[in-house]
Amino acid sequence: MSPQICWRTVLLSTTAAMVVGFSAPVAQADIPDEAYQPILSHLLSNVIPPKLDAFHDANAALSDTIGDFCAEPDAGGLEKTQGAFHYAMDIWQEIQPWRMGPLVANGRDQHIEYWPDKHGTATRQFRKLMFDKPAAYTDPAKLSDASAALQGFPALEEVLFDDERAGQLISADEDGIYLCQYGQAIASNLQTLSGELRDEWPDFAQAMSTAGPDSMDYPTAKFAATDLYRALHEGLLIISSQKLGRPLGEDEKDAKASRAESETSRRSLRNIEHNLIGLFALYDGKWGDIGEEGKGLAALIDSSLLDRSFRLNWQTVQDELSELPSSVGELLEQPDGYAKLLDFAGQIDFLTTLVENDVGGNTQLGGGFNSLDGD
Repeated sequence: MSPQICWRTVLLSTTAAMVVGFSAPVAQADIPDEAYQPILSHLLSNVIPPKLDAFHDANAALSDTIGDFCAEPDAGGLEKTQGAFHYAMDIWQEIQPWRMGPLVANGRDQHIEYWPDKHGTATRQFRKLMFDKPAAYTDPAKLSDASAALQGFPALEEVLFDDERAGQLISADEDGIYLCQYGQAIASNLQTLSGELRDEWPDFAQAMSTAGPDSMDYPTAKFAATDLYRALHEGLLIISSQKLGRPLGEDEKDAKASRAESETSRRSLRNIEHNLIGLFALYDGKWGDIGEEGKGLAALIDSSLLDRSFRLNWQTVQDELSELPSSVGELLEQPDGYAKLLDFAGQIDFLTTLVENDVGGNTQLGGGFNSLDGD
């Protein structure tokens, strides 16, 4: 990628709109700028790159798996392909909330996952696609120039998980053959996108990690670290306003599972489970077996009591989520499902308040511009 690109202009883009007021920072001495530097280096250069490698590998495996299935379609092959989809999607949902640099450059996040689709664009375009069956959309290179709504995980989800289309795929009728070729093109394009993301990340990480007066993007390390805090804060806001708020609607009568993310594959709440894993890595500095505990934003928290409290509250929310089914649709089918979903949304909002007050205040990163407020 050209060194002339200003990474600042592609940070934390989002489709949400919400007004949020930050709490006033806790009164304390200014944190020296050099204290932010090791956090930037650890998160950007040590923690995220192995996840980007894993994401690319998962998409490569998905591409190979769907290719094998299309060569010899049967129910077992479709189930294996669906499993490869879920594995790649799990990793994407952990990476998704970071929303910075190469993740959002040139709309890459939308090409990987076009969502939310408030106006049903993907449904309309997919219906036309299946009517016309253009050969160009079975070519990964040509597909990459198509509408984002016809690329990425939601489009592949429609191919692999819709009951009617599953039958067509296995029977390999005219529609099934086209669907398989189209699905292969989507998976191959995802492999390309994830490879570009992986390859472009080091330059971006270097730009943030070497923040200082000579940088055109980041005049101070604190200025750069603010974007890590925003990723944590806004990631929770997106869960609340979009991933939960949209299906919840105005009230129980207005609730609609189809407005949830990845509902066709019945994994809308599973997505949030993985979002929380990736978001907590920003705070903690450890992501599964990658990184080191306490080297994320938590390194700036000077109260062990506050740190323990934050971790306990976060774990409580994760434990609550583990007791829920994998999708909003399954939950809403339960007699008390709406109440449970509303309660869980309240818990996410509580976590958001903790991030604003405790993390934002104690790291001195919580004030100022919020990209979700529409300014």
